Amino acid sequence: TAFDLQIVFSGRERIARPATAPPAEAMQTPQCFIGPLESSSLSSLHKLRSKLQEIPRKWLARHEVPADDHLFGTVSGECNYNFTLKIEGGGFFQSGMLVASAERESGSLPVPLKCRWMRRVGDVSLDIPGVTTNMYQVSADDIGTHICVEASPADIDDGLYGAVVGEIGPFELDPATRRSLDNALGTGSSRFPVTTPPKSLDETPSAANRQDSVIYVSQDGVRIVPVEKGAERFNKEVVAEYTADYPKVIIHPLDNTKFHLHMSSIQSFALAAPSRANRDLIALTIRCFHATKYVSTNSVLAALMPPQASDAQGSATDARLDACIRLERLIRELNASMAHKEMSEKVLRNTKNEKKQLQEQLMESISGCTDVIVGLQEQFADGGAGSAAPVVPVERLQEQLREAKAQETTAREELQAMRQRGEDLRAQAKATEEAKVVIQQLRAERDMLQGRIIDLTSSSSSAQQQDQADQAHTMELKRHRQDVEALHNRKEQLIRDLQDKETEKQELQENFFYVKSQLDRCQLRIAQDADGEGAVKELERHNQTLGNARDEKMRYSIKIENNLRDQEKEKVYHEQQLERVTTANARLMEERDRAAREVQRVSQMYSEAVAQLQKAGNQTGQSDLFATEPAEGAAALADPEEVSRVREELARTEEALQKKADENESLRTRIRKLAVE
Repeated sequence: TAFDLQIVFSGRERIARPATAPPAEAMQTPQCFIGPLESSSLSSLHKLRSKLQEIPRKWLARHEVPADDHLFGTVSGECNYNFTLKIEGGGFFQSGMLVASAERESGSLPVPLKCRWMRRVGDVSLDIPGVTTNMYQVSADDIGTHICVEASPADIDDGLYGAVVGEIGPFELDPATRRSLDNALGTGSSRFPVTTPPKSLDETPSAANRQDSVIYVSQDGVRIVPVEKGAERFNKEVVAEYTADYPKVIIHPLDNTKFHLHMSSIQSFALAAPSRANRDLIALTIRCFHATKYVSTNSVLAALMPPQASDAQGSATDARLDACIRLERLIRELNASMAHKEMSEKVLRNTKNEKKQLQEQLMESISGCTDVIVGLQEQFADGGAGSAAPVVPVERLQEQLREAKAQETTAREELQAMRQRGEDLRAQAKATEEAKVVIQQLRAERDMLQGRIIDLTSSSSSAQQQDQADQAHTMELKRHRQDVEALHNRKEQLIRDLQDKETEKQELQENFFYVKSQLDRCQLRIAQDADGEGAVKELERHNQTLGNARDEKMRYSIKIENNLRDQEKEKVYHEQQLERVTTANARLMEERDRAAREVQRVSQMYSEAVAQLQKAGNQTGQSDLFATEPAEGAAALADPEEVSRVREELARTEEALQKKADENESLRTRIRKLAVE
């Protein structure tokens, strides 16, 4: 039903969500129901209607997004660089990829970022562990939530500063996975093949270290059955019934296919699905059955629609519920119409691919005819080279003529197939007209429901609420009119595509007949000039053209080889330069360490000399070691020349150390620039 809830487990959080299968935007229908049904005010029913009527518009908008467009999120914060957060994949679905990127200015090199990803549910934000790069793969855990990222420059030495926060969402279940989930929930059980991934990244997946298994998900529980030698071993199966906390699915944040299935607190399995969609489908199926087991429909209805004391209020609630159910049915019929539209687009794409293949086959036929002509010319040339050479047999010419007729038959069959495709496209256009009639009927029923809702709300709504309802109705009519216009435009586009296909088919037919006439003309000319010099001249001309083509090919090959050689030399040069810089850096580091040790040694010698001088001064009774008239013993221990020499050596060492530090910093800058290049 429309009020079944799905418990989405993501680590330690639980999120209550609808588990029905309306279109992509309709997954928020239960949230739309909760607001109007919790309040006794009938004005909230207009909000319900507006939210439900926005579903077809959003559906059409999602399907009209080009494949190369990206959807961008909101960005806040102060920084001195350009930051963007976008999703790749064609919509706000769980199959997309989030990319956070930054650059100093438009068109410059990207800036390395340090990112922290979070999942926001309402006003609560939860960290996503294990993801620190600038890319994040959306999964089933993110359905109905917003994804936030806190980004800052990874290298603060580049002069960049400031932290920004990007947010995008909410995310929904894509239509294909939703249909599969509907089928799984409708049948009451599903079967999913999985494998056990390698334990380490260095281990290569193979048949020896891979364990195949099958997951059976039903309304009673989850079973894991191992597969050995192509047969399922039910005597080794692991069964887990639904409890408050188990079984639960933890999706891997970095891998597209891996997940953990916890059967109990002490038993879990690391598994890998065949694809990303299969992994999300497994997680959602288990969570939906788990939610159905512990969240009953009666309790949800009792919480959303408590018993009313008045019969009038109960009848109004029943009327609203009937209206919601009818709107849900209309949404499902619209979903079926959109699926039919997708099927028509798929047929059109297949027709384009077949047209391309037919063009390639036609080019192959033309090249085959050209080869036949060249072979005939060579035969006539060989016949004219010597007076005693025999003439080309008639059987050989007849065989070549039969081959040409066979190619003509093949081309005719391909032309017939193209005509059949045209008939199929006409049938699709007729089906589109029928779908238009169905849409008109649905629109009439929708208008009737809207009139009934207005009648229900007009008795208790004020003048201001009535004005708001009229405005909302006008906006809904405009949106639906735009949807109808979009469908008409799509129909016109399909008709134009069909006409283009007919034109292309006619062109291909004309090209085929032209090539056939040229082939017959060439054969007739060769037969007429068999005893003359026309064939020899024609052959010489073709040989000259072939020689020119070979020379041009050789020239381009030499040019390509020279370019490759130059690129290889530049690569080797850059690698050698990088190696020299690395070696110089290591040598400078060693010299710096050696200079540091020398400074330490000189400092130690200096301290020892000062200590000896102090000791000698104390023995002679002098209070100042550096008095103007030192004792003879002190003068003997602290030679002024030695002290000055030590000081000069210390100054030179410090200067050399500073110089090495500057050179090291310069080398670091050069290495960083080379790495960026």
